[in-house]
Amino acid sequence: MPPSYTISLPSGQFATDGQTPLLDAALAVGAPVPFSCQRGECGACRAQVLAGRYTRIAPPNESSYVPAADELLMCQCRAASDMTLHFPHWTAPVSTPRRRHASVVSRRPLTPEVTELILDIQGVEPFDYQPGQHVRVHLADGSHRCFSIANVPGAAGPRRLAFHIRRTPAGTFTGQMLPALMPGDALSLDGPHGACVWPATPPAGIDHLVLLATGTGFAGVFPILMAALDSRSLQSVTLYWGGRKPEDCYASGLLDALQGKDGVLRWHPVLSGGACDGPSDGSLGASSRHPATGQAPGRHVQDVAAQAGHDWARTMVYACGNGAMVRAAQARLRAVGLPEGRFHSEAFLPADDSRPSQTPRQPPHPWERVGERFTLDGILQARQRSMAAVHEIAALITPGITTGDAIALADQHLRRMGASHNWHPTYVRFGADSQSPAVQPTDRRRTLGEDDIFVVDIGPVWDGYEGDYGDTFVTGDNADRQRCAQAARDVFQRARLAWLDGLTGQALYDLADVYAHEYGCALVHDIAGHRVSDFPHALYGKHRLANADFVPGDGIWVLEIQVRDLRLPIGAFYEDVLLRPLTA
Repeated sequence: MPPSYTISLPSGQFATDGQTPLLDAALAVGAPVPFSCQRGECGACRAQVLAGRYTRIAPPNESSYVPAADELLMCQCRAASDMTLHFPHWTAPVSTPRRRHASVVSRRPLTPEVTELILDIQGVEPFDYQPGQHVRVHLADGSHRCFSIANVPGAAGPRRLAFHIRRTPAGTFTGQMLPALMPGDALSLDGPHGACVWPATPPAGIDHLVLLATGTGFAGVFPILMAALDSRSLQSVTLYWGGRKPEDCYASGLLDALQGKDGVLRWHPVLSGGACDGPSDGSLGASSRHPATGQAPGRHVQDVAAQAGHDWARTMVYACGNGAMVRAAQARLRAVGLPEGRFHSEAFLPADDSRPSQTPRQPPHPWERVGERFTLDGILQARQRSMAAVHEIAALITPGITTGDAIALADQHLRRMGASHNWHPTYVRFGADSQSPAVQPTDRRRTLGEDDIFVVDIGPVWDGYEGDYGDTFVTGDNADRQRCAQAARDVFQRARLAWLDGLTGQALYDLADVYAHEYGCALVHDIAGHRVSDFPHALYGKHRLANADFVPGDGIWVLEIQVRDLRLPIGAFYEDVLLRPLTA
């Protein structure tokens, strides 16, 4: 009989025979684990080893992801004893979100602009959630609005939820439906959603908690604040709450009372004196921001926190508010010493009644499955950040650097920008290697020349969503290299327009081959497009766009274009998510 070992995860346990890779054994029984490439290159399935022994399946090579000393890659290791594993970069869903019916208990104003709405979940089953999670309220038109749960689980009853919602006069929900709600009225919602939660057991080595909120983002951090105080495990809990004027900090009386209770809590209103740096309609992430900078005028919560002299090495940070504040706070606090992995947030975009519903639809094809938490807005944010990252990384790559050093530089920059990890390895290819797709070996000792061509291809995970973007760059002013680099971009854009006219994935790549020859290049068919989604998309399938005999859906497919020059030993690459224009 082969041995049987028990593998303990934060979400439960599974058994393995000691011969099967840990990842395969977990997936065979449906255990929730992160993964992507399954060949030891991306690092998505890395796990911290808290207890137990293991053996490697094969020695690492130059393309392998190098885990930390206390980590392993589940796809590359077998158990040699019972083991306890932890995922520092990923949190499994506590429970599967599902549709529930709710009844209005009460509705009362907290300020002239903010309403407290209390709902009671119908049915006998409790509504289990963690501090920091949110729900989606469904509207009759098929759209939804996301709202943070503003109370600690069980504080008002096993099935009672509180929300703080800022009014938007033109909003379908906040301007029309919310003012008309009366006790007993019915609503439909689903949840819980979100991985930005307070853990049941506070992590070791953390003595301080810093919370950042803007506007009704307070609703997202208040349950975390209360859970942290109840844990009695922290020396200090500090809240920075941004608004226009003192009245915007509508829970000041409660916070003052908590602050005076035992000396653990300190809270600070951060007033801008101008447009509010926080949600304007009560939905997560909505904001009123400067049209040019995306930031509110006046003081910012992250700047006040950064100047307060916190012991960042022993501090955990949670942020809830508009996306611009969250991104700026992450960069600002890391710059003053907050360690990697200590900043928690969940990004949302404001609800906009002028745009089509972003509610996940039933996929028209099995290849287009998505997760419960998937939204097109999440993909849009991941795409925007990935595009910015590629161009920033390219600016750091200068003649004289080797391919290996450029890959290390790129990964460091992605971490500084806030990527939790990569769902596929970072690829950088110089000169003659630019002809080859990423799946082929690359000379990591190759040096970038003064008059050269190079490719940057990244696959970071931002706030639980997969980004994937790649482009080609030229050093010097060689016309053939510039033509080749532009060819990949032009072929992509022309193929995308054909997709908008209703072409299948197969037809797109046939047409892209014709286009490539018009630029003096040939299409490399080894690169064939793929899915993206909420991480990990491999749970829903690893299908190739070039094999799709249907018209691909919006926002979940990456069109990859790799070309090789017909005369010269150079090539180019460009990839992006297929997206329709965002119009009403």
